[in-house]
Amino acid sequence: MKIIFSIFICLAMLFGCTPAPVKGMDIYTFSVGKADCSLMSFDGYNVLIDTGEEDDGDEILEALHRLEIEKLDLVILTHFDKDHIGGFPEISDGIPIDKVILPDYVRDSDLYSAMTAALETHAIPAERLALDTSFSLGRAVFDVWPSTKTYNPEKGNDNQMSLVTRVAFGQVRLLFLADAEGGWLKELCYSTYELGCDIIKIPCHGKWQKNLPVLLTLSLPQYAIITDSDKNPAAVDTLDTLSAMEITALRTADGDVHLFTDGQTVTIPKD
Repeated sequence: MKIIFSIFICLAMLFGCTPAPVKGMDIYTFSVGKADCSLMSFDGYNVLIDTGEEDDGDEILEALHRLEIEKLDLVILTHFDKDHIGGFPEISDGIPIDKVILPDYVRDSDLYSAMTAALETHAIPAERLALDTSFSLGRAVFDVWPSTKTYNPEKGNDNQMSLVTRVAFGQVRLLFLADAEGGWLKELCYSTYELGCDIIKIPCHGKWQKNLPVLLTLSLPQYAIITDSDKNPAAVDTLDTLSAMEITALRTADGDVHLFTDGQTVTIPKD
């Protein structure tokens, strides 16, 4: 097969033809400080997970426009902390959004009110998840798992309300853990959730958690994305654990993270 492919390349070059680019999925995690915003672009679909802080909306819109993205087919807002929903109103003002998925709880905050107002203003259908759900977009299969925990406004346990998103694209798996921590992260590790993946978005901006080694042992990723910053860097113990397990850490403290998969392998494009 390799010989045939090489002959095809040589003939294409001989006759001045350029082989068609490999179609796959681009995964971007934008460098917006200690905040989350990841984009998956594939098969004509664009899916955004979280929207950074309130001041990040313009920057995220600029990134989307730079990537020539004209519409978001889906936005997943994992929970209602400021560093996950803050940029949503501005983003929804600047680009059409077909649908939003969010967790099934209510928070008393100005940013939560601004988010719900933006949903109403733009008449964006919003699905509040109380049960695990699966759906397909193009070649990607999504599993979204809502937390089994109960929201406690007095304790402010928003992180434990995080939606977890697992995506299958061909043979490649992605796992976005938002800010899952405490009892929710423990349940993910010790229940029947399928955590195996090639790319993992480390929860809580790289904060050290005692169940993190268990999570990584179960998931065995090739790449670990960390949404940290120079001001709020990932924990040394987290970085040391990733290094010891030979998992490549990709930190937004170093700039935007960009990965590509053709459904078989994962590579870091030379942007």
